[in-house]
Amino acid sequence: MPLSPFTDYSFRTLIRAVTCKHVLQVAHRLAGLGYLDAVRGRGEGLVLSRPTSQMDIGELVRKTENSALAECLNPNGGNCCISLACNLKRIFAEARDSFLECLDRYSLDAITRTRATIELRLGSTRNRLS
Repeated sequence: MPLSPFTDYSFRTLIRAVTCKHVLQVAHRLAGLGYLDAVRGRGEGLVLSRPTSQMDIGELVRKTENSALAECLNPNGGNCCISLACNLKRIFAEARDSFLECLDRYSLDAITRTRATIELRLGSTRNRLS
């Protein structure tokens, strides 16, 4: 299941490996979702709102993606005239649910365990995005 650039930037923002014009939009949304806090004043910037071990990857994907793999999986039921006779909806829903259940087994901590390596590659050891 491909992820949108927004979700990709969400992960990258949370592990501090993004340089993109959309980072402000992503950071604003992540703050609204409770993943980031804005720090004002001296040393202002963005900080993680809770430990990465408490940030579920499946939850993040659910909050940043439209997981409707087909029109019939849209929250409004879509506009498909054969949806009552079609098994594709059930199959796609099962695939989506399996994908998300797999992601639910991991926290952002699983991605950021190599933070020191990521920071070396970025040339930064700061704890804040600025």
